[in-house]
Amino acid sequence: MTNAPKVETLLHAFTHWEAKTPDTVYLTQPYPDGRVEDITWREAGNQARRMASYLHSLDLPKRSNIAIVGKNSAHWIRADLAIWMAGHVTVPLYPTVNAATAQHVLEHSEAQLLFVGKLDGINDTWNDLKKGIPSDLRCVSLPMSPLADAPQWQDLIGQNEPLTD
Repeated sequence: MTNAPKVETLLHAFTHWEAKTPDTVYLTQPYPDGRVEDITWREAGNQARRMASYLHSLDLPKRSNIAIVGKNSAHWIRADLAIWMAGHVTVPLYPTVNAATAQHVLEHSEAQLLFVGKLDGINDTWNDLKKGIPSDLRCVSLPMSPLADAPQWQDLIGQNEPLTD
């Protein structure tokens, strides 16, 4: 992008482009059923702020570690932005990680929450990986997640007002 601002972090860069080009498409998400969703900078920011508000409601310690596992997706990026906006630290896990490694990373990092994203158990290790998720770890299910018994991204962003600071 031209005229890029001098910024300190990726979050600063995001908020710059969100303010400068709010209605420009930022992300495009294809779905398994053939649908394609275009997400503008404004929409991405609004959803990330709503999820950041939810994260604030959990009263986690400042700079808590929050994990994300899943294949590349627009929701993975928005979850990452939400974590940063809420003042926390992202712990990314590869979608091909095995259960033992996932358990080690989640416990060693003292992850307070896990976003579970686009996984299918066929081209990734979900069927094994889920065995490594500690039973007491809170989870949020992103769209295209195999995790049905956790709070859903769409529900949470619908229930929370955007974080304003």
